[in-house]
Amino acid sequence: MRRPELQLATILAGTLLFGACSLSNRAQAPDDKAIVSEIQSKLFEDPVLKTRDIRVNAEKGVVVLTGTVNTDLEKGAAERASNQAKGVAQVIDQLTVAAPAAQVPPPVAEPAEAQAPPERHHPTRHARRSQAYSEPVAAAQPPPAPQAPTPAPVQAAAPVSPPPPQPAPAPVQATIPAGTVVTVRMIDSIDSARNHAGDEFDATVNSAVVAGDRVAIPQGSNARVRLVEAKTSGRMTGTSELQLELVSLTVNGTTYNVESGYYRAQGTSRGKRTAETVGAGAVIGGLIGAIAGKGKGAAIGAGAGAATGAGVEAITKGQQVKVPSETKIDFTLKQPVAVTLSHRSE
Repeated sequence: MRRPELQLATILAGTLLFGACSLSNRAQAPDDKAIVSEIQSKLFEDPVLKTRDIRVNAEKGVVVLTGTVNTDLEKGAAERASNQAKGVAQVIDQLTVAAPAAQVPPPVAEPAEAQAPPERHHPTRHARRSQAYSEPVAAAQPPPAPQAPTPAPVQAAAPVSPPPPQPAPAPVQATIPAGTVVTVRMIDSIDSARNHAGDEFDATVNSAVVAGDRVAIPQGSNARVRLVEAKTSGRMTGTSELQLELVSLTVNGTTYNVESGYYRAQGTSRGKRTAETVGAGAVIGGLIGAIAGKGKGAAIGAGAGAATGAGVEAITKGQQVKVPSETKIDFTLKQPVAVTLSHRSE
């Protein structure tokens, strides 16, 4: 063969050979879309991986995985599923494992087999693959509970001073002047033959005592009467005698000592008439009033003495003097008495 023909044949053969190689390579080139579709299908078949944010890209058979998974086991499972796809030349795993604080246990989903009879002899491939990394996750300790955010410091408000306590109202006092007549009603009875000097007896205030425009001693207040002297007939000219004084008054729970004139009761003397006893009582009452009132109360004392004499005549029996219970007796104060009232009068 001549040289020019030989060169032309060589060029033609090379051209045919290159075209055959190009067609062979074109027929064997991987389909990236088919690879991505198959890998996504495999990931969706897995009950755990299908809930993760996994993105699949492929170029000329090279697969790149990006996104986020919760554990390294899930990352490995995604990489294995990608390698099993047809036409994959290489898998580049760029998946990120979430921080432990953000991990949450995988959701417990009822498998599809719960509604249909499970396959007894042929468990699915994705079930075995899920079990390979789900069991260690279930055995792992639960992630710590997230801490509550620390509240921003709040500037403390200035302390508010409580209002000052209201002062207690000043006590109101009422002064009962000297010469005031206090009428008491005896509770205990007194007998000249049985009682002795120094004995004290209970009584109550028969009428309220007023000082100015205030009631200083309410009606019914407690009072104490003391027996100053007791004489029986036959010892002094045959006359029985009782001498009493008012020693205290109790107002609103407070007891006040008082000093009063004497109340004197005499019995009948041997050989004397009752009229003389009555007259003597009037004279004694006048003397008591004069002493207590410094001259001004003589008329009042005389009236009280007359009443005393009449009372003695009614309660005298034989030679003794008795003051029965419920007897009313008038006492004239010799000194003023300052009484503290329980509340301010309007």
